[in-house]
Amino acid sequence: MKKCIVLDLDNTLWGGIIGEDGLDGIKLSLSNPGASFIAFQQALLDLQSNGVILAVNSRNNYDEAMRAIRTHPNMILKELHFAAFRINWADKADNLKEIASEINIGLDSIVFLDDDPANRAMVREFLPEVEVPEMPANPSDYTKFLISLPYFKTTAVTDEDKMRGNYYVTERLRKEAEKSHKTKESFLKDLGMEIYVSENDRSAASRLSQMTKKTNQFNIDKQPFTEEEIIGYILSPNHKIFHAKAADKFGDYGIVIFALANTAGENWHIKSLLMSCRIIGRGVETAFLHAISQKAQRTGAKKITIGFKKSGQNHPAEEFVKKYFNDKMASIDGFTNPPSWINIRLL
Repeated sequence: MKKCIVLDLDNTLWGGIIGEDGLDGIKLSLSNPGASFIAFQQALLDLQSNGVILAVNSRNNYDEAMRAIRTHPNMILKELHFAAFRINWADKADNLKEIASEINIGLDSIVFLDDDPANRAMVREFLPEVEVPEMPANPSDYTKFLISLPYFKTTAVTDEDKMRGNYYVTERLRKEAEKSHKTKESFLKDLGMEIYVSENDRSAASRLSQMTKKTNQFNIDKQPFTEEEIIGYILSPNHKIFHAKAADKFGDYGIVIFALANTAGENWHIKSLLMSCRIIGRGVETAFLHAISQKAQRTGAKKITIGFKKSGQNHPAEEFVKKYFNDKMASIDGFTNPPSWINIRLL
């Protein structure tokens, strides 16, 4: 399965060439041939709304192309629907590598759609990892062609799956905003980050199970759980399941962090702690553990302990454990100073 569709513009998202035909001359109307491009854009928007990432890779003058995207009255796909733009006169293969790096996905997660056979052949030659299907010669076939592609058949399982396409768009906005700040802390304060911490919420079991199977970098113990196992822990009198959603002024991250705690005895023991890599470096893990420590303190617990198993990828989790847990144990007030830029809400 693929994560991202990278699109050409001229004769792909609209008919004609923006640099030659101008804004009023490109074919994008309710009558054919322009209607075929509108239908194609709507089909792409449906995929984006279901979690597929969209990006642009076009040989064009940037200002002219962006003017069409931003102002043409019949554009279905707007600037906010795209996670990355490469509108320039550079090599399209190089642009694809930059796009993959910018949104942090593998080239093998990309499907490249371009009406020009020469561009398709070039990308196949130099980037064999990228999937480059043959575009139909007739734009009226574009929508059926898109729907027939086998790469996006699965439906979104969780709310986070549906949000994935929008997340990459809002992350582009965050990166642009960060450039205007002199310090990382100033940027983080400006985000207005909030986390919403929940305890033993069965409705989140599907997403939490998904996270245990996919999260590698910030994960103290790569141990996957099924939905049934998570619900079993929720029902257990000796365990608690915690998770948190995060949001900032640019949008909703969804559920990004999870913990399983053994609460029997005078100490709480964290058996599993993992967090989505997309939010590493913003202090969410510290704020989350602060919330858990407050709950533990109310039960009379004196210490919080944690287990850790090193893997080839979980260095960020290891650094967190070393920072806050002395010999894998922390005092109950070890997280009394959560990041000042995060507002914690207990649900």
